[in-house]
Formats: sequence, C-alpha cells, structure tokens
Amino acid sequence: MTPHGFTAVIMAGGQGQRFWPLSTADRPKQFVDLERTGRTLLQATYDRLLPLTGGPERLFVATTVRYLALVREQLPEVPLANVLIEPTARDSAPAIALASLAIHARDGGTTLGFFPSDHRVAAAPAFHAAVRQATELAERERGLVTLGIAPTRPSTAYGYIELGERVGGGHRVARFVEKPNAARARAYLDGGRHLWNAGIFVWRSDVVLAELDTHAPDLMRPLRRATEERRIDEVFPTLPRISIDYALMERTEHAFVVPVDCGWDDIGDWVALERLLERDDDANTVVGQHVGLEASGNIVYTDGPDDVVALLGVHDLIVVKRGNTVLLLAKDRVADLKRLLDDERLSSGPGPPAGGDR
Repeated sequence: MTPHGFTAVIMAGGQGQRFWPLSTADRPKQFVDLERTGRTLLQATYDRLLPLTGGPERLFVATTVRYLALVREQLPEVPLANVLIEPTARDSAPAIALASLAIHARDGGTTLGFFPSDHRVAAAPAFHAAVRQATELAERERGLVTLGIAPTRPSTAYGYIELGERVGGGHRVARFVEKPNAARARAYLDGGRHLWNAGIFVWRSDVVLAELDTHAPDLMRPLRRATEERRIDEVFPTLPRISIDYALMERTEHAFVVPVDCGWDDIGDWVALERLLERDDDANTVVGQHVGLEASGNIVYTDGPDDVVALLGVHDLIVVKRGNTVLLLAKDRVADLKRLLDDERLSSGPGPPAGGDR
C-alpha cells in the first residue's frame, strides 16, 4: 500500500518536437495515441498512477495554459482545481517548484511524486512497487528520491546515476553522470553500478521546498514572493530556465535512488518505435498501411485511414505522413529533427489527417 498522503503530479507541458509532424506545438505527443492503443500517453500515465493515489482527487496535472483544454478533454476525471497552470514553459525546476508550493499550501506536508506524461511502462506492478519503495525512503530518510531505470543497452541518449551505499529499498546517489560516449555507456552497462536517469522523483513537499530554498535561491525567492503577491503570471516567465537535475539533484546531499526494471521507455523520438512495436520480415516498423519491395529497416507511420506509403529499394528511413505533411529522413539523423523545425514554413504544423484529428 502506498502511504495515504501520497500525491502524484503528471508533468504535461512539453512540446514533443522530436515526434513531428504527428506531435505539434498545438497537440504534443503526450496528447497523442502513438501506438494506437486507444489511450494517449497522458491517459496511460494517469491510468498507471491512479492505483498509487487511490483516486483522482490526489492526482494533479502540471501544464501550460496552452494545453489546458487538451488536459480537460483527455482527463475529465481530474478535478479542475488539480490542473496546475504554468504561464509559460521554463523547464522542470520552475515547474516542479510552482507545483510543490501550490500543493503544499493546500495539503501541508504530503509526499509528492513527479512523473513525465510521455513515458511508457510495460510492467506496471514493478513500477508501482518501486514508487512505494521510493515513498517509504523519502518519508523515512527525508530524502529526495529518484527512480533509476535498469539499463538494457549502452545508450548515449540518457544521463546516468551511479549507485552509492545501500539504504533500505534503495541507494544513496554517488553521483549523477552526463550523457556518456559509446565506450563509457558500454562500461556502465557491463559494470552494473549505473542506472538511467528517468526524471521521476518522489519527496516530501516540505523537504523539497526547503532544499530548493537552499540550493536554488535565485528561483525560489522571486517565486515565493510572486506566490504571496499573486503575481505568478508576471513573474514566472522571468524565472531561470533550468532543469531540476541542475538546480537541485546534483547539488543536494540527500539524493537517493530506487532501481527499477519495469519495461520503461521515454519514447524520445521516432526510432523508439523500433523498441516498442513488432517488425515485419524486412525489419520495417509500420503503423498504418505500407507496401514495400526490397525495402528494409524503415519506420513508416501514417495517420490517415486511407493513407498508404509505398517504398521501393530504400533502407533505414523514417517516413511519416500526417494530413498534408510528409516527413522523410534517415534514421541516423533523427537527432537533427529540431533543427529542421526552425524553418518558419513548418511552424504552423501539418493540416489535419483525412479522417480527422486523433
């Protein structure tokens, strides 16, 4: 059982640019049913967290004003008062600080869990067990606890957490490690002392606020003052744009980690579909309708019910069709997609698919 005071916060303000054109500024990937399961990533996150909170009244969503209508449309069960609005996106530290202040003022010393809205978890029971261990550790040690994902490959796309001494159901954090090169990532995988940093956190609201006051005063002083004076809309856009890892987790002396193997994936870009979905006999990963001849290793995604992608003699491409927009790029260039989106001709996003937007 998760302790009674546990409150979950879904972080749903990201723009999901790496899944363009399916994910756009007006409807980012957390609001999209990427795998055609019948539930969007946001809804799947809600479903996964509900057993931990015991009901929607202890489940919050932090988002920007731009996505309020989408949150209300997709999660009508969440009380309107539990949708926490950021005036604009300022990275994770300001967002977490604002949510922690709001919930602490309302509920007092509750234990908070912060969860990205666009992650996939295949083994919910293992995930639930890890969150409960993290909650117990946060309450007993008054620590800042993160979940560390047991790595399954030598990924250079994630930051890592080095395990320190064992404490209860987790470990002290020896150190946080930046995204490594390929050789170091292989060494981390083989050594068994490093976990992926998933950006999932559990802590008491009073503890995290005190730690933020100590380690991020340039953020907390104006934010506390703006909260007291009810000037959040004016002050929030001026706050430092900084992640919670840099602002707090890498500075605190009270960081803990709970390892978990739960079939986690952050679904960071189009190549992630190869890890999540089955491939055909030519190693193509296909969502929608596809006809191929001497074409292999491609990722094909169509969003309209009548769309068909035909490939002949091409390999290792990403091909996405949504509405009147087609994306075609080499898989090994997926990290450069954001650079492409700097072109103002793409800023408005694609038109709706033939069958209506999903």
